Amino acid sequence: MKKIVYGKVIEYQDELSDDFANTKIVTEKIPANFPYLPKNIWVKVASFLLLYVVAIPILNLMNLFHFRIKIHGRKHIKGLKTGYVLYGNHTAYYDAFIPQAFITRWRKVYIIANPDAVSIPFIKHLTKALGAWPLPDTIKGTMRLLEAISTILKQKKVIVVYPEAHIWPFYTGIRSFPSTSFQYASRNNVPAVPIVTTYRAPQGLFKKYRKPAMDVFIGSPIFPNPKLNYKENARIMHQATREFMISHASKPTNVSLYKYVQK
Repeated sequence: MKKIVYGKVIEYQDELSDDFANTKIVTEKIPANFPYLPKNIWVKVASFLLLYVVAIPILNLMNLFHFRIKIHGRKHIKGLKTGYVLYGNHTAYYDAFIPQAFITRWRKVYIIANPDAVSIPFIKHLTKALGAWPLPDTIKGTMRLLEAISTILKQKKVIVVYPEAHIWPFYTGIRSFPSTSFQYASRNNVPAVPIVTTYRAPQGLFKKYRKPAMDVFIGSPIFPNPKLNYKENARIMHQATREFMISHASKPTNVSLYKYVQK
């Protein structure tokens, strides 16, 4: 076993556009008619079985022995009777399955993702079945996505957005992100629910050989104010989400594996 070395320097130029996921994927062009909400009954059945019979049980088993993710504050969403939008920081490739497997559980989740999430041969069929919705690059495609988001939220399901957009592995700060995506919640008159991932030092006999493990904190829902328009509500949701994220990320218990330095 190899010891984990802390403090490796990772240089970045622009926190809004740099991506350190290292997937090396050639992204596919997202067609304007991308099937965000497939109508084929067999596709729906296969997706249900894949998610609830295969994926979630396996992920929970893996969490016991490998991921070691802990969820805090689930009480904040327990009583929500409406659909809602989760907003979180983006620090690992497995952010994609945390909301469904460990946070919402039986309430279906759809994740707004970059096109590379549905561009990997074979795997793209799995990610689509598990609720990955790629961002389109056409006006028509964007309208279809917005319609699909509204439909899902009316069905009291959950949309997940990582507004930082790009993965910075084990990053313990909170990067800048615009308020644009908060319109998904404000336009549909549903709450925004902030979540933030921090990292805790490994414990036990083999702690020198293990990377920090995740703690995910769920904040209180931020409801839109009916007296304000959707842009004003989006700004308030954005500000409250950032404040929640920063308050947890700035704690001394948030352990840094890498040191990110601007060039």
